[in-house]
Amino acid sequence: MVVNAVTLIDQRRALGQPIAKWQAWVLEGTSFAAWLALLPFILMLAARLVSRPLPLTTLGHAAGCIVVSLVHTALMVGLRIAAYALAGDHYAPTERWSDRLFFEARKDLITYISILAVFLVARQLVAPRMAIRPSPTLEAPLIEVRDGSRVVMLQPDEIDWVSAAGNYVELHGLFGSELARRKLADMEAELAHHGFVRVHRSRIVRRTAIASTETKQSGDFEITLRSGAVINGSRRFRQNLLQDAFRG
Repeated sequence: MVVNAVTLIDQRRALGQPIAKWQAWVLEGTSFAAWLALLPFILMLAARLVSRPLPLTTLGHAAGCIVVSLVHTALMVGLRIAAYALAGDHYAPTERWSDRLFFEARKDLITYISILAVFLVARQLVAPRMAIRPSPTLEAPLIEVRDGSRVVMLQPDEIDWVSAAGNYVELHGLFGSELARRKLADMEAELAHHGFVRVHRSRIVRRTAIASTETKQSGDFEITLRSGAVINGSRRFRQNLLQDAFRG
C-alpha cells in the first residue's frame, strides 16, 4: 500500500498530471482495507481445502478467487466513494465496470495466490513443532482414571485417544487400554487443554499422536496414529482438526 501510493504520486507528478496526496492514499488505502476485511474468509477457505483432493482444491480456490475479486472491487469502490464524499469531492471511475472488474481481477489473482502461499508455507513451518511429543515432567498434570477401587494416574501425553464404551470411556496408549466409568464429554473437557479434539461422536484424539489422515469418498476419514493404530473419524468433526491446526 505504501509503495503503491508513493509510486502513484511520483508517476503522476512526472507525467505532469499531479494527484493530491490524500487521493493517492485513499486509492491505495481502500484496496488494502478491503483485503484486510476479506483475509479471514480466504484463510478459512484455505484451511477447509488444504486436505481435500487436488481437483476439488483447485476448483474451490478458483471459485473463491472470483468471489474475492468481485467483493474486493465492490468494497474498494464503496470506500472510495465514501472517502471522497467526506472530503467534499466526487469519486467517479471513468472506465466501464467490465473493464474495472477485469483490471482488478488480474491484480487480485496475484494477491490471492500470495496470501495462499504464505498460509501454506506457514502451516508447513508450524507442523513439525506440533508433532513434537512433549517430555513428561514432574509438574505435568495427571489424569486420574478410576474403576471401582482401582486408580491409575496417567499423564495427558501418554494417552493417544479415548473412545466411548457405554457408560465407560476407554483410554488408549502405549500403556495398552484403561477403562474408566466416565462420560466422554467430561473426558473431552478435561483433556481439551492438552491438545485433544473430537473426531467422532464416540472418539477424541490427541493431535500430536496423529501421523496422517486419509479422507474417504463419503467425507469420513481414517486417522493413523504414530503408534500404528488406525481409528475412524466422522466428516462432521473433521473441521476440529483443521481449526486446531490453524490456531497452531
